[in-house]
Amino acid sequence: MSDDVRTGNVGDVLARDVTIRQGGARSVAADNIVIRQGGAARVRAEQLAVTQGGVALASTEKLEVTAGGVGAVLANDVELSQTAAQVVAARDSVELDQCAAGIVVGGDARVRDSAIGLLITPRFEGHGNRVLFGPTAALAFGAGVGLVLTIARMVLGRRGG
Repeated sequence: MSDDVRTGNVGDVLARDVTIRQGGARSVAADNIVIRQGGAARVRAEQLAVTQGGVALASTEKLEVTAGGVGAVLANDVELSQTAAQVVAARDSVELDQCAAGIVVGGDARVRDSAIGLLITPRFEGHGNRVLFGPTAALAFGAGVGLVLTIARMVLGRRGG
């Protein structure tokens, strides 16, 4: 049972339970939010479930996204399935199944058949994954870029002076 059901485009929504179907909202704050074939720019909730939709920025206790997109999320537990995400930060656990993510940070990561740009976690479990940078590789890459930029600055500084 929902206190507030929205179809179409709305601005700011504040309620106990919110369901968005084939619509969008600028900002949503509620205990439980369900988005189906819709989206929201900012979401703050205890539980957030998205199916074939997207969220730009989410702060929640538990996030579940299936066949959708996420810009940035801060949550305790995150479950993504067939989803693209830019930044995922979870205090407890992250589960990715057939996903693509830019940056994933979590206490416990369980990943299957996914691609991740940078993964930072003390516990990783998974198979069929492609991780571009782990913490060590990211540090080495950053040091290399810093060295190249320092040398370039020194060389260009001599020419200009």
